[in-house]
Amino acid sequence: MTSTPADQDANPFAPGAGTRPKHVVGRQSVFALLEDALQGIDKSKIQRGGLLEDTSMTPVVLMGPRGVGKTLLLTWMEERAREQGIHVARLAHVEDLTAGDAMGRLLKDIAGKDNILLKWLKRVTGFQVSYADAGVRLDLGKAADDYAEILEARLRKGPMVLLMDEAHHYQENIMGFMLQIGQRLISTRHPLVMLLAGTPDLRSYLMKIKATFMARSKRIYINLLAPEDSKDALSKPFTNRGIEVEPAALEMMWSLTDNYPFFVQLVGSEVWKALPKEGKRRVDVALVKKAEAGISHERSDFYSLIHEEMDKGNLTSYAEQAAEAINRQENAKAERKTVVNDLLQKNSGLSEEEAQEIVDRLQWLGFIWLGGEGKMEAGIPSFFTYLEAKKQEVAKENGG
Repeated sequence: MTSTPADQDANPFAPGAGTRPKHVVGRQSVFALLEDALQGIDKSKIQRGGLLEDTSMTPVVLMGPRGVGKTLLLTWMEERAREQGIHVARLAHVEDLTAGDAMGRLLKDIAGKDNILLKWLKRVTGFQVSYADAGVRLDLGKAADDYAEILEARLRKGPMVLLMDEAHHYQENIMGFMLQIGQRLISTRHPLVMLLAGTPDLRSYLMKIKATFMARSKRIYINLLAPEDSKDALSKPFTNRGIEVEPAALEMMWSLTDNYPFFVQLVGSEVWKALPKEGKRRVDVALVKKAEAGISHERSDFYSLIHEEMDKGNLTSYAEQAAEAINRQENAKAERKTVVNDLLQKNSGLSEEEAQEIVDRLQWLGFIWLGGEGKMEAGIPSFFTYLEAKKQEVAKENGG
């Protein structure tokens, strides 16, 4: 399909949450694994009786700080599955829902537009939700039975992908039986793929759930991009539209990204908006400097939101201490126990359990990250610098 002038002038960068840029880089191995999962439940592999020749892939767990592209990958998985005629059920933003509401939403997604399943749902009397002083209480036996029956009925009609975004927000009892039932159906060769995505504390969250088979799940950790991928993501959207990017300008753009996917898209988007509307269009150093104020403003807004969350959670001083502990180590990577011990030494009233919880909360914020070597490192390197600057600013205001 040929591009229209409007397509050519549309901003190809997408710094918004979960939106997909025109040019995606650095996640080839993840895309390949997700494609393999879909191929494992392809309709051609389903035998008589609706079962697969072999079992499908074990649940896939995708973990990373905010802004690194988890939701983008789930959206890609959803689009790719639908292209292949695979039914998709997707659940997200359940943190403010009661258990019954969350299950109701999920069951409707599983039923989809299938009239028989929808009629079945109407006959389901509910999940026996009652209201007590402690809030909503769920009859898990009834809910699990309804969920298992409708999910199995759906799978008899064809393959399905179950996508669970922000999975660390799910109620543990609900997640527990969803995983148990899903794994049982996978092990009995039903055409099901399950993909869970969440922040790094999803790992500790899953450990609390009595689902031992999750130790065998496919775990994918994503964080910063490689420098060459960041530069590719910055330059290709321009060059694909015939817009030259000067090498010095590309280096300048890249220096503003931290190799953080959200910042890569932010920088590219602001530079794109700074392009002249008419005449010869090229990206040079002068253009990047013109866009720099907007980039700086957006980055500061992003940092201030995280900082505000830290303040509300009384985490700021602990975050400063964690950053110091990490920065002291070689390559700015520290063992978790090193960070925990630093917190204990600098806060006499803190218990080890509390220190462990603080580290988990800092991971949820994306401030620190458990990297591929199993060591703690900065989730966004420049945020460490921002936090130190804020500390100095506060000290100065207080006459320190």
